[in-house]
Amino acid sequence: MRIVVTGCSGLIGSALCERLLEEGHDIKGYDLQEGWMLESRGLVGKFPVTKGDISSIYTLQAAMYKADAVYHLAAISGVEASRQDGPKSLEVNVQGTWTVLEACRRQRIPRVVTASSNHIYGPQPQYPVKEYAAMNQLDTYSVSKICADYIARMYAHNYELPVVIIRNTNCYGPHDPHDDHLIPGTIKSLLAGRSPEIRGDGMTKKAYLYIDDVVDAYLAALDLGLTKGGEAYNISGMNHSVLEVVTTIQRMMGMKIPAVVKNIPNDQSHENLDWTKFHKATGWTPKVSLELGINKTVEWMKKKVAV
Repeated sequence: MRIVVTGCSGLIGSALCERLLEEGHDIKGYDLQEGWMLESRGLVGKFPVTKGDISSIYTLQAAMYKADAVYHLAAISGVEASRQDGPKSLEVNVQGTWTVLEACRRQRIPRVVTASSNHIYGPQPQYPVKEYAAMNQLDTYSVSKICADYIARMYAHNYELPVVIIRNTNCYGPHDPHDDHLIPGTIKSLLAGRSPEIRGDGMTKKAYLYIDDVVDAYLAALDLGLTKGGEAYNISGMNHSVLEVVTTIQRMMGMKIPAVVKNIPNDQSHENLDWTKFHKATGWTPKVSLELGINKTVEWMKKKVAV
């Protein structure tokens, strides 16, 4: 198929593009830059990339001409990064989403998959959290993704856009540039001989999905909008506490440098997402264990440091 990927130079976007190329699809990227993770994966020049802002509807429409599918992954990601520049985060994550979806509507794209987030739910009265739960999280990033989530469902409801909303949990793996994220940040600190930092109390529990499992999910979601546009799906796995993840990394790296628990109050809460709906619809299930995924990530980061 002819597939457009916005945010193609990000962690998930670049991994998705790599897999789509391997499967023989004709892909086109859309991003503000052509490098970043595409360069890290050796994909620069392997497919055309339109360098443009996702608020430019005419540039988007041109990129989507005769496309069979669009993956919308472009966003300002990260709680702290979004908090530091709230207006820009809202502009990219909210306005950018409706502009992308409007371009899809005008171009009559038959398959659309857009990225929401696990961050939207916040504290809940009942776990595991199903897709119809209230969206309670109020940090800047989460609110921007809540808005984008509603916008996608609005486009399905009002304009019959065949869009599917993916709410995947924390993603990690090789090529991850986010040193402020738990797994790459901990590995980097240990490789440098420093104590890894745990910003909260270390007790928060969440799921951590290896990048290959996340890409598998996005591929499995591609045709869902053909029959059920506007549906949202949780993508998750087994939960682990922050302290458990850090301890696992230390054990697998053979490093006994103790972590520094800073106990800084933050907006993060426990997560336990119910992904039964997506499993029933597609058969998807995570395949890579936390230990195996961490091992793959550590080996890649060691090679990167060596270079």
